[in-house]
Amino acid sequence: MPKTSSPRALLLAAALALSASAAPAADWLLASSSPQVIPGQRFEVVVIGGGRAADWPARLPASIELPGGGPSIALELVAIGKPVAAASQRRYFASWPMEVAGVAALALVGKPSARVLLDAGAPARVATAPAAAGAAVPVAASAATAPMAAAPAAATPVEPSGFGFHEPMYFLIGGRDPVSARFQFSFRYRIFDEQGVVAENIPVASGLYFGFTQTSLWDLQSESKPFRDSSFRPSLFYRFALDDPDKRGSLALSGGYEHESNGKEDMPSRSIDTLFVRADARLRLSESGTYLGVVPKAWTYLDREDNPDIARYRGHAELGLRLGRDDGWLLSTLIRRGTEGKMGTQYDLSYPIRRSVFSGVGAFVHLQAFKGYGETLLEYDENKEAQYRIGVSLVR
Repeated sequence: MPKTSSPRALLLAAALALSASAAPAADWLLASSSPQVIPGQRFEVVVIGGGRAADWPARLPASIELPGGGPSIALELVAIGKPVAAASQRRYFASWPMEVAGVAALALVGKPSARVLLDAGAPARVATAPAAAGAAVPVAASAATAPMAAAPAAATPVEPSGFGFHEPMYFLIGGRDPVSARFQFSFRYRIFDEQGVVAENIPVASGLYFGFTQTSLWDLQSESKPFRDSSFRPSLFYRFALDDPDKRGSLALSGGYEHESNGKEDMPSRSIDTLFVRADARLRLSESGTYLGVVPKAWTYLDREDNPDIARYRGHAELGLRLGRDDGWLLSTLIRRGTEGKMGTQYDLSYPIRRSVFSGVGAFVHLQAFKGYGETLLEYDENKEAQYRIGVSLVR
């Protein structure tokens, strides 16, 4: 006996089939190879419209309309690669917000006909129908949709904006002698946008970034609640990434200049200037998404006048290791070893919280342990007992 489809699946199939059948009469349409998306993960749609897709912007404003007249959630669709010449459709991607579950409508702002119902739940099975040479036409198992546009060879997504995450961001409380909060925020900014005049004429320029990271220790036990120390790390570096075509792994390489200072004067002043190279490799271990990450970083000192012996405690390299899943437990380790064997080790264990703090940004419960030298730049030559803290992180 054939398996009976659920009411939700029938609703989606009917809505999507109606949208597809209305294609000739509509100026703009949205289509998807599957009616299902996964909260917190990337999804793709095809925008079909009048005129040449080559003239459309790389970013399109969209919104997610919740059922029952709930509030709309702003979303930005980002183009994938360059459109085929004279084509009237183009592929875009976005990340589905973690807090949106169930059936919701995705719509282009200002284009009432461009909307599609999507179900934020488990992924659907997608079959690939035969197609003409050079054009893949995925077909969802539960609904008929407009055909997906073929991705150009070596197409890479355009970043939604010049700003992006750089290193982990968290706020943690705990430790001892004294009890303190440790927090860090970090971002990077791509100086030349891929769609700008400089990168279009000199493509290699699109890999140039400015980065900034701040890490602070806040004394919560003393009467005046002072900040014990803060480390400011601006950097200028070049970065490029490589992906395995079979999605089994990825590799990002970066190198450049980094300054680190605690922003103080005279005796409490600490600062270093370095040239560094860094690799970020990821190997997928299972179909469920479990991966192993290896992140080595090496540097040479350009200036260390405020702390001439810092290499004895910090050395010239560090090793980061990551094991886990983006949607589950993740264990990270950071190991530094000085030239005289003095070490500093940090462990981070985190797990995603079901509802995110901000749309499109993760929220995780976070446990951190640090032991050894170098918890702060000011105390680079002090050996600390194990410090345990717990809190939340937005990027891990």
